[in-house]
Amino acid sequence: MRKTRALGAALAGGLVVAWGVWRGRLRRFEITEYSMAPALQDGDYVVATRLVSAPLRGDIVVFAHPTDPGFLMTKRVIGLPEETVTIRDGRVMINGRVLAEPWGRGSLNGEAEWALDGRQLVVLSDNRSVPTADSRELGPLPLGDMWRVVFRYWPADRVGSIR
Repeated sequence: MRKTRALGAALAGGLVVAWGVWRGRLRRFEITEYSMAPALQDGDYVVATRLVSAPLRGDIVVFAHPTDPGFLMTKRVIGLPEETVTIRDGRVMINGRVLAEPWGRGSLNGEAEWALDGRQLVVLSDNRSVPTADSRELGPLPLGDMWRVVFRYWPADRVGSIR
């Protein structure tokens, strides 16, 4: 009986995801590198929802590289619209206050400061020991065609919500 319920729940969940993909509200992505480890690993498959409002700090988003639209990137939202984001001495500060980053791994190199307008975000990689482009190289990103990662559906031993 338990297997029948689990199969029914999996089928219902699959139908909901299929409907969301068909309606353009959900999208599936494959993670193909380690810049977001340990939250997301190479080989993870995730579902994301279309971003229709400003994300929350800590959300993981998928977006097209600003100069190479065919290249999709996955990063964590650090700075929100109307904030001043400063990177100095290996720390991130938001409006002059040090940001606690439980997700950041490795040293944060470089210095920068951005006064974001009402339509910009700052994103960083979680795994800072891996060389990869984030706002330190790309600068603030415009709120636009972005997707919020909400669920990992593969591999089976890591299935669950993302935060």
